[in-house]
Amino acid sequence: MGISQDDLKAIREDMAATIRPRWHAAPPANIGRVSHGKLKADEWRSCFEFDIPVSLLRIETRWSASGKQVDEYRAKLVHSTFLLAIAIRWATSHRTSAMHAEEYTKNMKSYLEILRDLRPTQRFCPNHLNALLIGRYLRLYGPVQGWWMFPFERVIGDLQRSNTNNKPGK
Repeated sequence: MGISQDDLKAIREDMAATIRPRWHAAPPANIGRVSHGKLKADEWRSCFEFDIPVSLLRIETRWSASGKQVDEYRAKLVHSTFLLAIAIRWATSHRTSAMHAEEYTKNMKSYLEILRDLRPTQRFCPNHLNALLIGRYLRLYGPVQGWWMFPFERVIGDLQRSNTNNKPGK
């Protein structure tokens, strides 16, 4: 079955009701709607750090408490979401070690295995394969904050939004 429109509505409501520390930006209010457009990488990370896993857990708890039959596909989908959230957390820690790299890789592999099980006809794309290399990069280069491109993406976005009236330098 997967995630329904009612589930998306519940996730949005949970996100809106969540009280966050002031340094933690809230995800977009209209997430999951066409009007929002695509999420930036940092917005995805923010959503998967806390909001989406907690909302899915609340939805699944209500689902099973109501006596509804467990949907195996849906349960795997939720489990894969948790694996992805855990992998992201290990990868984006401000510290790194061999354990960080191993835990990231273990969770990412498990996530991709479930993804393949959920969608057997879907082919993996380069991003899926590149995700398996991040554990190696953590060992080689240290915490991702030293080598990821989010700050540059933000600057490029600011430049794209600035109005120059097609007159560079003015």
